Amino acid sequence: MPESPPTAEFVRLWTLHGQSIYAYLLTLTSNDADADEIYQEVGVTLWEKFDQYMPGTNFQAWARRVALNKVRSFRQLRRHGTVLCSPEFLDAINETVIEESPSLDAQYKALADCFNKLPPKHKDLIERRYQLGATPASVAGQLGRSVKAIYEALRRIHNSLFDCVRKATLGEEPS
Repeated sequence: MPESPPTAEFVRLWTLHGQSIYAYLLTLTSNDADADEIYQEVGVTLWEKFDQYMPGTNFQAWARRVALNKVRSFRQLRRHGTVLCSPEFLDAINETVIEESPSLDAQYKALADCFNKLPPKHKDLIERRYQLGATPASVAGQLGRSVKAIYEALRRIHNSLFDCVRKATLGEEPS
């Protein structure tokens, strides 16, 4: 059974912007478990209200407004827990993210492009290091290298990625 046009459009937009929304939630919550829970709620709410979305407008901005409201609701429900920041602070973070969004999106795209240009051996090391629960010591054990060698290799790769992203976002030709 073929997907209806609104379903296909929602899937396209959510696939395109979902990671950015998740990163935004992490910024507002600074807690993976809370961000995961809220992310699911945001996805459901966006789907349920997709008929209210105006095609051609900024889906990401609309999704961020929904996400911010979900974070506020989540914090109200968890009021008995430790509150790390005020609603005003959340608003300030939201404004900063909105203002910096074009720059952050460009940096994220540049990072993905730069990562894809890495030699396979460097990609493998980065992927191993940033797997859930991985540490430099565990990666060193997997690869039969010293922890110091892993730290040094990661430092060189990080520096290379930083330089590549900087050059890409400044419009220079990456080396």
